[in-house]
Amino acid sequence: MRTLFDRAALYLTFIILTVCSLSNVVAAPADPFEIQVFDGQARVMQPYTLISGKRYRLQAVSTENKILSAQWFLAGNLGRITTSDHAILIAVFVGKGDLICRVNGTEQRIQLSVVPASTTIGISGGKLQSPAGVGISFPKGALATERKIGIELVPSPGLLPAAQQIIQVIRISPERLVLKRGAQITFSFGIETTPQLYFWETFAKKWIPLRGNVNMRQGSVTATINHLGIYTLMAPAPADLKRTERLQVQNITLSPRVFFAPDRHQLTITYRLNAPDAMQAFVTMDIFDLRGRRVRRLLEDAPHSIGANVAQWDGLTDDGVLVHNGRYFLVIHARMGSQRAAQRKLIVVFK
Repeated sequence: MRTLFDRAALYLTFIILTVCSLSNVVAAPADPFEIQVFDGQARVMQPYTLISGKRYRLQAVSTENKILSAQWFLAGNLGRITTSDHAILIAVFVGKGDLICRVNGTEQRIQLSVVPASTTIGISGGKLQSPAGVGISFPKGALATERKIGIELVPSPGLLPAAQQIIQVIRISPERLVLKRGAQITFSFGIETTPQLYFWETFAKKWIPLRGNVNMRQGSVTATINHLGIYTLMAPAPADLKRTERLQVQNITLSPRVFFAPDRHQLTITYRLNAPDAMQAFVTMDIFDLRGRRVRRLLEDAPHSIGANVAQWDGLTDDGVLVHNGRYFLVIHARMGSQRAAQRKLIVVFK
């Protein structure tokens, strides 16, 4: 009996010691690591503010400064991550979200902000180049005052024209800004098909073609614009009209047909330039009242490609005053060498 009792006591002691031992076991901590973001060779430091359209290299680094194999995710509609040789984050849409990194089941995250490429441009003019492959150049006098100009990638706001493929969509801000002189916008592309620029017309909610100067060797399209807003490059370019014997200004249309509430809307002016063989003409666009007095010059001897063109009017005079209700005349003059052409269109303003 004593032997059995001793064995039972020994067994019970073993169980107690085992339970106590297990209760003192603590899970081994995961190896710590750090998320690093690089712009080229320069490391991006907190706060993590990225530029729309730019590419950033990602890596997870151990405490011994070793680069670790990691999985990468984005929380929020900010961009996309590619993982070929290196993890590359392409910042796309402006906003905030989280970059998530997982190494051996351990997860860390950092908050990101994506902002437009931007610069401040004054009345003396200047340039802004976006990493998305879009640039804009303002001549002297294009802006009445110093303004902060931004370029960002945005989702397409509407359906595409038939058989067209969008290459990229960008917003140039501030939207609805009508320039005092035309600016040059340049899109870069990497396709073999000839593309064409389009402008998003917010009132009619449709894409309007804008003919530009296409350089297939450099892979660029350049056009003169007098207003900021949403632009895109699409391919292929639609077929153009047959050439005319002389320079002509054709097919002037207005949207909306009656320019109502100019304090809230823009008047979009579309027209075509046609010529026998030239690629470019110089355009001057004016708004006159019924007494023949000029109230606004929208374009002055601005280079425009032959084909579809677009401009906008914000309802303001050259002095920045909102016009009165009434009727006005839009006059478009074009010149090409010794040739001249002109067309006019009645505008009705209703506030």
